Amino acid sequence: MTKFIKQMAAVAAATVPIAMAHGASVTPREGTIPGEAGSNVFFGVDISGSNSMPLPQKMRVNSTGAYNGFKAALLANNMFADTVGFEESEGFAHLPWDQTAGDNLAHPAVDPLVQFQNGIQAQVTSSDPEFPLGGVVRRYNGMGTDPPHDPEGRYPSSGEQYLSSGTERLRIEFNTPIDSFGFYGIDVGDFGATLTITLANGDVKLFKIPPVSEDGEATGSVMFWGIVANESPFSSITFGSDMAPITGDTFAFDDFTIGHIIPLPNAFGLGTMGLVCLTGASAFRRRRIS
Repeated sequence: MTKFIKQMAAVAAATVPIAMAHGASVTPREGTIPGEAGSNVFFGVDISGSNSMPLPQKMRVNSTGAYNGFKAALLANNMFADTVGFEESEGFAHLPWDQTAGDNLAHPAVDPLVQFQNGIQAQVTSSDPEFPLGGVVRRYNGMGTDPPHDPEGRYPSSGEQYLSSGTERLRIEFNTPIDSFGFYGIDVGDFGATLTITLANGDVKLFKIPPVSEDGEATGSVMFWGIVANESPFSSITFGSDMAPITGDTFAFDDFTIGHIIPLPNAFGLGTMGLVCLTGASAFRRRRIS
């Protein structure tokens, strides 16, 4: 682990984000509680308090800062960020709001398969056998055009589509262990629920994100959470909630991000390149001498 990453981890663990108030006079409780030291966790939340409009990008100071810190940590570990935003241009269908996910389990928007680069896949599924689905892709068309029940403070962090889910039934399973993951969560913990994030691959790591408000006064808030656990790869992520009923605190997921190792030129390629450069330089000198 590099010195830079250790410094970033210390900042992430010790700093409580400062909320940008927008239509609400509430501040978030203390940040994220990691289950094990040594993991590099990045967390930031910005308070909205509005059901009528998304939080403006310029006011997403803490969540954007956490995302930038996450990407910097990836880069320091020789990785680049690979982000999937559930957009139609990425091949994701969406379920119209006049159709319920439970009645359309065969729809491609229900429990979608997320395709990252280099063949890495993440299957969205349910973590509870009592519920047949984990999440569904919805499209945000603006507060003025959606039905009254949509989005209740939920919207994408970018683009037009997002993954909607109750936090006590969502599980993400990867086809290969990964060592980094980040996501945006909108409308998280506005009714007093503590969000839990469990990473598993033999060992289990539990993280807790306390709620931002008790009675919906922080509705529509924007959060980013990410981890670079390069010493402890994991193959599944389960989201939980301490709030009844079992559906928990429904909110929007968006911009799933993982890290890929940046490929370096192989030794043969470097040697060939050096030979070409030396040959070219020698020919240039010969021309100059002649």
